[in-house]
Parts: sequence; structure tokens; C-alpha cells
Amino acid sequence: MTCIQIDNFLLGGPQVFVIAEVGNNHNGSLELAKRLVDAALEAGADCVKFQLRNREALYRSKADGSRAEDLGVEYIQDLLDKVELDVHAHAEIRAYCAQKGISYICTPWDEPSVDVLAGFDVPALKIASADLCNPYLIAKAASLGKPLILSTGMSHEHEIIRAIAQLNGLGIPFALLHCNSTYPAPESDIQLGYLARLRELHGLVGYSGHERGTAISLGAVALGAKLIERHITLDRGMEGPDHLASLEPQEFRLLVDGIRQLEKALPWTGPGRHASQGELLNRENLGKSVIAARAIAAGETFTQDMLRVASPGQGLAPYRLSDLLGRKSGRVMAQGDFLFDSDLTEQAEIQREFAMPILWGVPVRYHDFQQYQQWIKPDLFEFHLSYRDLSVAPAAYLRQVHCSRLVVHAPELFENSELLDLVADDLDYRQRSIANLQRVVDATLQIAEFFPQADSLLIVANIGGFSADEPLPLAQRDELYRRFKQSCAEVDFGRTELIPQNMAPFPWHFGGQRHQNIFMMPQELAQQAEALGMRLCLDLSHLQMTCFHFGLDFQQALALLLPHSAHLHVADAKGSNGEGVLMGTGDVDWPATWSQLKGYPQVSFIPEVWQGHKDHGAGFWSALTYLQSL
Repeated sequence: MTCIQIDNFLLGGPQVFVIAEVGNNHNGSLELAKRLVDAALEAGADCVKFQLRNREALYRSKADGSRAEDLGVEYIQDLLDKVELDVHAHAEIRAYCAQKGISYICTPWDEPSVDVLAGFDVPALKIASADLCNPYLIAKAASLGKPLILSTGMSHEHEIIRAIAQLNGLGIPFALLHCNSTYPAPESDIQLGYLARLRELHGLVGYSGHERGTAISLGAVALGAKLIERHITLDRGMEGPDHLASLEPQEFRLLVDGIRQLEKALPWTGPGRHASQGELLNRENLGKSVIAARAIAAGETFTQDMLRVASPGQGLAPYRLSDLLGRKSGRVMAQGDFLFDSDLTEQAEIQREFAMPILWGVPVRYHDFQQYQQWIKPDLFEFHLSYRDLSVAPAAYLRQVHCSRLVVHAPELFENSELLDLVADDLDYRQRSIANLQRVVDATLQIAEFFPQADSLLIVANIGGFSADEPLPLAQRDELYRRFKQSCAEVDFGRTELIPQNMAPFPWHFGGQRHQNIFMMPQELAQQAEALGMRLCLDLSHLQMTCFHFGLDFQQALALLLPHSAHLHVADAKGSNGEGVLMGTGDVDWPATWSQLKGYPQVSFIPEVWQGHKDHGAGFWSALTYLQSL
């Protein structure tokens, strides 16, 4: 094991190096950033860490300058608009840390940011999990000759091995951090026992944690971690995705008897390192891909100057760029388009004609609706809206279709990082959720102008009722449903129909786990549908995870809920957290399930495949072909 000198600290020596990750928890305030430095110092941290981005270099942009992206990426970009510090502020913080006698390191998210940090004379650089697969940024960071610390979240073992080989070749001392990149991370996904395997791959390892509390981080030390990195905040209730997964200053010195947490955290499911479901979401949102640097014609031979690496991570991983060089493009590409696995193989004819026993469609966004409308003639489209979509006129994106149904999925996330919650304890928060749902109704009525033959205007919503740290007492459920009914009474739905979606026990909200309390248990769902006079959006993946977690019979639950359902999200699931896995690879018995669904021709569905829209809807066509074969 190689030791690394970081200022006056010998990383890999007898003491554990503790990094207080500030990240963007300063919320764009230089004053708050300095207060966090003081808090880290008082809490006994050896180092504080910040993040630096050059947004123009980091994110892709289209030829017209637009940045229409998936919901999670939109949220990240909107948040960064508000909370980032400029280079001058970072320089002042660097000087402040030197004055206070605490080490300053930083994570560059792009190559221009590495150049900025070169002028700061930092003692080390940190590479985020999102860039473990980016050999170009790693090489740029290594060119400074400083030690590197790399997190391994959102990655597979073969990618970790590739990064190690690259760094060994560069001759730069480095440490690897085991990490689960969800915020907060559920204990059962952390696989802390993988630290032992990571130490086999590289001797100097640590742990970057995003779980609640401190017990698991202490467990990592017991398993050989020589470095611990945890986010620090002055208040976990502040806006932003990292605060909830951060430690308040007093917790940095807290020792907790965490045996039960460690029992969940230590198992490693192996073989190899695999990304959890929440990490896959964040890999898509935070990672990087190979994209077209300019327009590319079909038949052109790929060269280095035609391609570049940019966020988000929805196409080929950056380390696969070299596999494209010398191959011919099988399709026309616009500037900013993603490259996919299909671009490395011969283009096969895609089957997009389907005959289904019940009404069917696919999920779309405004910006890709017309493309899907050219490809297929479904019975419906389900529009997945972001809160930014509610501020634009849909007419510019739509054209009239002959679909017999329209479905609109309400955003989960709204302005100021607020999730839709129609049953929130905070009355002001609840009223904002009611107002936001009314905005969704208004948008649905505008979209409906392009669906003149639609028999139903359905609005799917995750209506709230979640909690952050633990499930609420069962005695509170009646009050939550009462609030839901009251909230609905304040919305003018017009011709639309709200169909609440059933939820899984541990919903993922922006890549972090929560606990669901209502609209989850099958018997309760049926009773509430009758009591409220509502139909449901039945998500089969959520139902399967609920049945798995509580030991219920999925087919019995499905038979109970189909009569109360107007629309289905058809997807597979594995265990309690594996949402939307490849259809036929999860726990759902599809022949038995499809047999039940065929008995309800008035019910509609979409395939809710994890990132099914990638590679021109490849996941959707695969799922529909699978279902058609049953």
C-alpha cells in the first residue's frame, strides 16, 4: 500500500484522513462557505472539499443553444444556476483555508476547471464518481502531478479496473473510495463488504458515504478504510439534493452504536461491483457520454474531432469513444446527439408495429413527441412533464393525432426542490402542491387540444405521503388520506381525471431513498379507490416491489387492483429496490400477469422501462416485442 502526503497529513498512515465535503452546500454564498470551513475545522476534519464546474464545457448544447434534457438533468442544471460559486470565490476560500490551517481540495468536473485549480496549488484533486469512466478528465487531472482521490460510485468493477490501470500507467499516487452514489443511500444498497474486494484491486482505499448517521462510516474504518469523506451542512433542511445526506457539524464527532445498520451494510452481493437502481438514475443524470461534436452524415467515418464527452450520461461511456474511431456512422446525427451501443454494430431493422389486446402507448417528452409520432401509431401517448414544461406553451411541440386516450404524468419535482405532496404536514407546502397540481391540469387541457378523439384525459401523479428517515406510524394513515381528499377538492380538474399512482415501499426521489406511507398496500389501495371514487394508475414494478417486501402474492394483488385501474405502467422489478429492470429478468411472472391484463381491454398501458427512450426508444420496442410474444 502506497502512502500519500497531503499537506502535513500522511494518508495511509496510522490515522484516518477525514474530508468534510462542502460541495454545493454553501448554496452559492461565500459567507456560508466560510462558515462551513469553520464548522469542519471545529468538528475535527482534516480537510474540506469543494466542487468546481465550467458549465459551458461540462454540459452538451444543441446547435440552437437549447438544453432540453431529461427531468433529473434539468433539475441539476436549474439548481447549479442558483448555487455555484465563481472562480474568484473559490480562490478566496482557498486562501481562507490556508489561513485557518485546514487542507483545501476540490473536485473539477471538467478539463477547464483542472486548469483553474492548477493555479491554486492544491495538495490533491478529487475525481467524482461520475467521472471514474472518463479517462480524459483523469489524464488531465493527473497532468498536474498531484495525488488523486477517486470515488467508485455508479460504476461496475471492470470500469474500476480500467481506471486503476490508467492511473498506474500515469504514475500518479491515488486512493480509491468505495461509494454508493444515492442521496441518502439505503443501508441495504451500500455493500460495505465490497471494501475488501476494492483493497484487493488497490491497496489504499477509503469510503465516501451518503447514508443517514455515522455508524456505517465507522464500520468502513473497521474494514480498513484509510479515508472517510462525508458531506457537511449547517442544516439538513436546506434546499438542495445533498443536504439530506449530509452530517451536521456535531455529528462529525458522534460515535453511535450502529450494529443493526452494519448488519444491513456489510453484505456484498457480488460477483463484481454493480450499480444499484438509484445509482443508475444518478449515473444517467450526473455521468457523461460520447456525443456528436457536429452534424454527422450517414456513412461518415468517425474521427476524434467529430466526437466529444459531455453530460448527461445517457449514451456510450467516455472510455468507449475509442471503439467508435474508424467505424462508419449508420445514421444521420445532429450536433449534441448521443452515441449508443447500436452505433458499434450493424444497424438492424427496428420493429415498431405492435398488436396489443389492450390500449397501448409510450412515454414521451415535449421535445421528442413528434419523432415518436412519426415512428408509431399507438392508442395513446403519456407525456412526462417537468416543472419547466409547465411554463411553456405545448403547441410549439405538438401536432394533432388520432389517439383514443391522453395520459399526462405530473412532475414529481417542482420549483425550489419541492416534491409534490398533497398530504404534507406543512399547510403552506400542501397549498403549493395543490397549486402545482392545478398547473398540471391546465397543461393537460392545452395538450388535449391536439387529441380531439381522446375518450379520457388522465393525470398520473405520485401524490406524496413519504417520509425521509423512517415510516410514519400506521395510526397517521387515515389523517393522510383525509388530507388527500381535501386537497383534491381544491383542484378544478375540469375534463381531466386524476389517477393516483401506487408507490413502492422505498421510492427514489432524485436518486435518494425515502419511505412511502400511503397508496402502497394492495388492500388499502382498493379500499381507498372505492372510498374516494377514483381509478388508479397501477405500476406493476411498484406493486411487485411492495409484494416482495411485505411477503404478499403479486397475482392476487393484481387481481384485486385491476378492476380499480384506468391505466398501467407495465414494468418488471427485482427485490425491493430493483425498479424497471429488463422485462423478463425480474420477479414478475409475465405469462400469468399478461393473462390477467388481457381481461381488461378498457385499461391502457405504457412500458415503463428503465431509460427505455435511450437509443431511439430501444427499451420500449424491446418491451413491447416481449409482451406481444406472450
